[in-house]
Amino acid sequence: MKKYYTFSDVFLIPKMSECRSRSELSTETKIGNITIDVPIISANMDTVTGKEMAVAMYKAGGIGALHRFSTIDEAVRDYEFVKQSGAECFVSVGVNDDSIKRAIALKRAGARHFIIDIAHGHSAMMRHTLEVMRNTFGTDVYIVAGNIATPEAVADLAAWGADCVKVGIGGGSCCSTRVITGHGVPMFTCLVDCCEAADRAGVKVIADGGIKSSGDIVKALAAGSDFIMAGSLFAGSKETPGEEIFRDGVRYKVFRGMASTAAMIDRDNRNRADMPVGEGVKTSVPLKGSVSEIIKDLKSGIQSGMSYMNAKSLSDISIVSTWGVQTNSGHAEGTPHILGEK
Repeated sequence: MKKYYTFSDVFLIPKMSECRSRSELSTETKIGNITIDVPIISANMDTVTGKEMAVAMYKAGGIGALHRFSTIDEAVRDYEFVKQSGAECFVSVGVNDDSIKRAIALKRAGARHFIIDIAHGHSAMMRHTLEVMRNTFGTDVYIVAGNIATPEAVADLAAWGADCVKVGIGGGSCCSTRVITGHGVPMFTCLVDCCEAADRAGVKVIADGGIKSSGDIVKALAAGSDFIMAGSLFAGSKETPGEEIFRDGVRYKVFRGMASTAAMIDRDNRNRADMPVGEGVKTSVPLKGSVSEIIKDLKSGIQSGMSYMNAKSLSDISIVSTWGVQTNSGHAEGTPHILGEK
């Protein structure tokens, strides 16, 4: 039986470096027609990316993905707000009956970068929506499709019309899919396998789930990803949606998985007894400050990682990096552990 590994199971091996200053190392990339300073996308979750967050992400050098849990009119107004603020973003659609209507309305508003968003993207519903969108819009739009977790899914979504695939099932910090359904693939091996398939199919990859630090971002890029999507890294930042909660002298914001029972009840206006079992959790996180500071720190960490492997650009990372598998003790050794020592 093949072993599958996640980010904490592997380590990157330092190389001889010619880097004189990490600030010289470029983290710039392009997704669709959008040039971004860092390969980071804020997750299309209703407690992560609303219109203010999308603007803040763009101005900080990343890109935001507006969630799909709003009416079509609300989605159009949110996108227009982003555009009028001098920013750009991704917009999300589902695979239900209104998805194409939503996409058409958003395209009329100027949107050209879409995410078809479904928990299990390797499905007949995804195929139908992808094919209809591609037949409707041709090559005038850039389509991300996901989430998926296998090389076979990468090949199929590429054949159905995706430009980019979102890889990761069950790895998100608020996701309980693996607990509830038993399904999902540990992220690092999942990415290695899916990125090889993506290279063959000619599509890009977004690593979505399990990323807790800039080091994990570097590992995701080393595995072959072109971009990463993050929710928990941004949860609680000033620009994320939601009211602040003041408790025990600390300010918090709500953070929840989009498949959580709480999220389903809110958006579907149904009783708990009528809902399917949730595949996510709801929590609250302390306020973190501004998105710009978070992006600044993540960029610095990525550049440091690049300097250790002698990568001058993002495209070098998957070529020059090498990694190994470590024990739990090895992982613990690589984290600040003095506070745990007696």
